Amino acid sequence: AKDLGLASSGVADVILTRYLYHAADLFENTARTGRCFTVLRHPVERAVAMFHTLRTKGKLGNMTLEEYADSEAEDNWMTRMITNQMEGALTHKHFDVAREVFGRKCLVGLTSKMDESIHRFARFFKWDIDESIRSDGGGRPKATQKPEEKHSCSKKLAEDGVNVHNYPQKALSKDSTVWKKLARRNKYDIELYEYAEAMYYQQHVVYEQAGR
Repeated sequence: AKDLGLASSGVADVILTRYLYHAADLFENTARTGRCFTVLRHPVERAVAMFHTLRTKGKLGNMTLEEYADSEAEDNWMTRMITNQMEGALTHKHFDVAREVFGRKCLVGLTSKMDESIHRFARFFKWDIDESIRSDGGGRPKATQKPEEKHSCSKKLAEDGVNVHNYPQKALSKDSTVWKKLARRNKYDIELYEYAEAMYYQQHVVYEQAGR
């Protein structure tokens, strides 16, 4: 993508990726800058969802959620991705770096407030007032999409989701053994989530000003 000049081409309005540093590298030596935005889910809920996804794909056999929490569950995945420390032990210094990236670089949304998050992103980036060009799948313009059409589309996205997996929705108590085990494995991610959650409400002023 970098060799093809994706960032400078103006072809893509949004780049979706989990690889933050690779994405940032796309803008090196270009006249354009990127702005990071993300939608976060509570790390324990994320780990439970991952367990059910892997079970559905047959990758965990008959393993129970508690067994998964003891062995296979993710370990501070978000902190590791942001600090590019995918292996080895994490320290609070890694958390400090991840928090700094969120605090200075990222607009935050929450899955628990998906409709509001999408609306905020749209206002900040002015997606809600500009027409968009829909392609035919091959990169060729097909039709324009009016702001009201985009609002309807984003509302449907927030309500129905994309690539949603159906699995038992029994709530996991925060006092349960499994919750506590997953929380211990993801202690830095939970601290980071709580920090980002506070940012979400603080950034309300930024979104409102951007929409004026």
